[in-house]
Amino acid sequence: METAKPAWILLQNGFGLIVGFLTMLLILRDAGVSSWGIFSTALSFGLVFSFVSDLGINTAHTRMIALGKYRNEYNNALIFMKVILTIIYVGIILLAVFVWTTVLHQHFQSPLIYISILFLIPYFVGLPYIQANRAFFTGTQEAFKMSLPPIIESVARFASIVIFLHFNIFHFPSSRSGIPEMAILIAVSYSISYTVYAVASFVVGMPWNFKWPRLETIRTYLKYSYPLIGVSIATAISTNVPQVLVYIAFGSFQSGGFATDYRLILMMTGFTMSVTVLILPSLTSQFASNGDYGKTMGLSIKYLTLFVTPLTVFATIFAAPILNLWNSALIAFAFPLQVMLIGSWFWTMAIPFWTHFNAVAKTKITALLTNVGYVLWIVLSIVLIPRTLADVHLGGLGVVGGAYSYLISGIALLLTSIIALLFEVKIKVTYQSARSAVMAILLGGLFYYFFHGYNRMSIFIMIGLFLAYGLIYLGLLLASKAITKEELVDISNMMNPGKLGQYAMDEFRKKSD
Repeated sequence: METAKPAWILLQNGFGLIVGFLTMLLILRDAGVSSWGIFSTALSFGLVFSFVSDLGINTAHTRMIALGKYRNEYNNALIFMKVILTIIYVGIILLAVFVWTTVLHQHFQSPLIYISILFLIPYFVGLPYIQANRAFFTGTQEAFKMSLPPIIESVARFASIVIFLHFNIFHFPSSRSGIPEMAILIAVSYSISYTVYAVASFVVGMPWNFKWPRLETIRTYLKYSYPLIGVSIATAISTNVPQVLVYIAFGSFQSGGFATDYRLILMMTGFTMSVTVLILPSLTSQFASNGDYGKTMGLSIKYLTLFVTPLTVFATIFAAPILNLWNSALIAFAFPLQVMLIGSWFWTMAIPFWTHFNAVAKTKITALLTNVGYVLWIVLSIVLIPRTLADVHLGGLGVVGGAYSYLISGIALLLTSIIALLFEVKIKVTYQSARSAVMAILLGGLFYYFFHGYNRMSIFIMIGLFLAYGLIYLGLLLASKAITKEELVDISNMMNPGKLGQYAMDEFRKKSD
């Protein structure tokens, strides 16, 4: 794998992390925590049904393309299915709103949620196509074409938030609790940015000449993906229902706090998962060519551990100061953020283990493993978050309950995935990976001893501490030979601006089909 490929993905996610941080800063300071909670609940309500637009065919498409299938034929089949599924998806969202309000006679605390759902329709329409395009470029391992549209989307979202929220062009009256009406403007900004994302994906990619797909091709997709339908359903529900449960049980402010914690988790995992994006096509090609499969898997785990652990540890230690940078009211949600950060480590580390079964077309095993995590997450969220449900007394832990459910389910997913894989593949994993994790934790313990009492801290001090932590960690890696100087040089060469630019130009000039 060319070093420029993961480097471009890393750059895209790093850029998204920075711009996303600034976007959240404006949202939480200009609109307030409650308006963010209202918007996040509306978004989650629609995304609960997003499995309809996936049904496992995104993963199937990545594998088909990685195997060298005829790209034009398979892209046509994918887009044909996506158009149909998108129409059904949006229809189900609107039907769900009708059933919730008219049939069940239920109501959210704020009518702004319903308005926000309507303004998010372009977002929901663009999402399936964006997923399809990304699945294609993941399969072809065209990292620059995969990375450019989300970079453009991040800029479009930030610009929209600046115009609508920061300058308050509609002159919504402000209050101590923020401006709830701005939830609608956040929804508009997300829809605008995702429309831009979809258009940019098409312009950058244009990976097919449309022809009606053959029925046999669609059957091939369904044969591969049908075991993953359950995974798609469980994923969509588990990642969005907790948000809705927190809002229903505790209101918009608690919902905003939970949404902020989870958004930070998504930003963190989006950055750290730069290492994992190309795992499926890499393992697929290695398996198909009878390459050193176990070694590839072992290296994936090693570098993932080296990369993910220190970032997770540092963010966990400084959770309160990080939240304070956005809004001082969010310090109250520091503990659940710490729990979720630890949980995110388990979820991320499980990826190489269950991805193996997608690579070798054993999707039934993937479905079984991932459903262990997602179904457990759903069940625990229902048990731990609300106070009561159908007159049954439950945990009532709110945001903390949502954090615990995420952590426990992540641990279960990692353990079951490791056990399942060890029955199949002899993985060449050295003790270097374990040592790197231990060193990151011990070093984090030292930082925690000196700084755990600080809830507020300048961003410049935090950057300085992060750089100090990173340099000391790197020195420990080299001293313990968990990473060699040669590997460090290779990693440094990944970020060579000249090579990155040349790779981008070469890839952009070359047609994908």
